[in-house]
Amino acid sequence: MKILLVDDADVFRQSVTNLLRTRGHEVIEAANGLEGLKLARTHLPDVVVSDIVMSQVDGYAMTSLLRQHPTTADIPLVLITGEADLKGMRKGMTLGADDYIAKPFKMDELVASLELRVHRRRASREDVEEKLACLGTSISLTPPAELAQPLGQVLDAARALDMASQAPGQEALHQLVPPLFAAARRIERATGNLLVHAQLELFGTNPAHLGELRQTHTAEADAVVAAQARRCADAAERMGDLQLKTAPGSAAITEARLAKLVEEVVRNAFQYSPVGTPVTVQCVDDGTSFLLTVTDHGRGLTPEQLAAVEKSVPGAGPDGGPRLTGLGLAIARRLAEVHGGKFLLHSEPEKGATVRVTLPSQPLAAPAPAEREP
Repeated sequence: MKILLVDDADVFRQSVTNLLRTRGHEVIEAANGLEGLKLARTHLPDVVVSDIVMSQVDGYAMTSLLRQHPTTADIPLVLITGEADLKGMRKGMTLGADDYIAKPFKMDELVASLELRVHRRRASREDVEEKLACLGTSISLTPPAELAQPLGQVLDAARALDMASQAPGQEALHQLVPPLFAAARRIERATGNLLVHAQLELFGTNPAHLGELRQTHTAEADAVVAAQARRCADAAERMGDLQLKTAPGSAAITEARLAKLVEEVVRNAFQYSPVGTPVTVQCVDDGTSFLLTVTDHGRGLTPEQLAAVEKSVPGAGPDGGPRLTGLGLAIARRLAEVHGGKFLLHSEPEKGATVRVTLPSQPLAAPAPAEREP
């Protein structure tokens, strides 16, 4: 264990330090609470042991400040004091201390408490990592039932309203239907993209599950690209603007995720380019990589918008409306990256944009399983 020992009594601190080191532990010493705060943030110990009564920030204040800082908030902290009382123990626990040991104590008692706190912290972290990994493996490209069901009910109600509005004298009612449909579709899409984006960000931190993901494969990737590009063009009512140039190829990604990637890139190209200007969608397999290129002649992106896409964060225009730097391109970029590919975006204001996505043609070699620390 890496232990930070904070105590202003030099003889006591050195004595405990020596005993802990003889048992094989790494010990960092601090002579007061202020020094302890600095060393905790610098060395990030496995556990902090601190006296309560000290000059320059006492044990209670140090506990509170450690818990407020994101890098030290979950480090176990054991308070020691020569005056054990229920009120002091309650105060220490309220501030975030994990245990409370009274002087004098036996070294076995102290070590047992420290080992227990460190073990619980590691177990908690492993549990969180496992849950995040499970979330990542179940990346869904559609909203869950809890959200899809009420959205479906709204759309069903809109359809019923549309039918009722066909009756004579219901022209005003008929005008309400298209905005209602459009709003429900926007909510459905935005909700789905927020969930997918969150899952992709979590998934991208787990090497073992990334290795499993990169074993997927789509043999006719060009057909998926062509079908999704036509679907986006039809939805935008711009089939005449679509220039499709595909060649047979495969990609190390599932059909559903490749379709999602193509949808986000092509949809943005149509949405942010004028009607009557071409949107070119090309794909080719060079034997090693599957290359998808989408080019439009729209408004383009500013350097700030390009930076937002690079950071996978949504952006907004001056009027608060969506811009090309929304979650769509961020999702496409993360889909490419988690499958071992690359996402490149080149654009200038008023000169359109070109997106190039490169994916491995074949599944990547599975990585060797990582050894868990004892």
